[in-house]
Amino acid sequence: MAGSPVRSIRRSLTAAAALGRVFLLRRRVPLFVSWNVTFRCNLHCKYCGACDAPKTEMDSAGICRGLDDLWALGARWITFGGGEPLLREDIGALVDHAKRLGFEVFLSTNGWFVKRRADVVRRVDHVNLSLDGGREAHDAVRGPGAFDKTVEGAAYCLSQGVPVSLQCTLSALNLDSVDEVLAVAKSLGVYVMFHPATAWLDSSRKPNPIAPEPEAYRQAVDRVAAAKRAGAPVANSLEGLGHLRHWPDTTPIWCGAGRIMAVVEPDGRLFACHQCEFDGAPPEDGPVPPLREQFTALSPLAGCGQCWCGPVVDLAMIFSMKPRALSAAVRRIFE
Repeated sequence: MAGSPVRSIRRSLTAAAALGRVFLLRRRVPLFVSWNVTFRCNLHCKYCGACDAPKTEMDSAGICRGLDDLWALGARWITFGGGEPLLREDIGALVDHAKRLGFEVFLSTNGWFVKRRADVVRRVDHVNLSLDGGREAHDAVRGPGAFDKTVEGAAYCLSQGVPVSLQCTLSALNLDSVDEVLAVAKSLGVYVMFHPATAWLDSSRKPNPIAPEPEAYRQAVDRVAAAKRAGAPVANSLEGLGHLRHWPDTTPIWCGAGRIMAVVEPDGRLFACHQCEFDGAPPEDGPVPPLREQFTALSPLAGCGQCWCGPVVDLAMIFSMKPRALSAAVRRIFE
């Protein structure tokens, strides 16, 4: 869906300024922030361990103060995720505060409550929904009825003029579902980004029971890359897919964790990388410091070689000045 030309230009200038501050001035700027505002969720996806994560949540006032800190530090894109962020009664107030500050506000949701919280959804800049296959495969991962809610939620957002993207986590249950996912994306007129389920549960260190077999996974990534070359609505760049194809082998990649991005957990703790630092970390003992102090004290990651999150991988390719990733990003900005 075409966006506002003014917004496209603003995004381009913001990204260019970030490149200058990170590479020329050697400054750390949390340009992209993911805030998991809750780990509560109505679904129990087989590759997610959020049910094992700490349940302490900051209140509305604390999150708004945190947003103020992040904006002052240079953050410009905020993604409210979880868990399921639409389960928070105050999510509308959080979105409004972020918008007043000037953030581009993204919402990551499973789609179940999109129509019920339509007043909130209509106020964000972009909605990201997970789609892990056709109805059979998606529901096998997420539970009965989840596929219909995802597609219904995506269609509703688009009907309200809210841009949508899809994200597909490749697991042992859906490696043969790539074509079905792409067909849904094409029917909706949106892009889909692919990445692997990790060897451990997200937000946990328990083994992932549906982690894919590496060779079968790589064949699925090859099918995604071939579809992209043929014009399918794949959001990953070819450079990004090239990196993701190496999963689960440790593979060097420029790491933006703590440099251009950060993650905030429900209790207000800030990390460079959710998967590398949060999992297994003990709950904060006592008051959590303000986000401005946490980011200032944060040490960027040296790079673990275990980065398999599709959007993060493609950001790394863009900031590594990979030409096809850059051209794809520019094209997406102005669509």
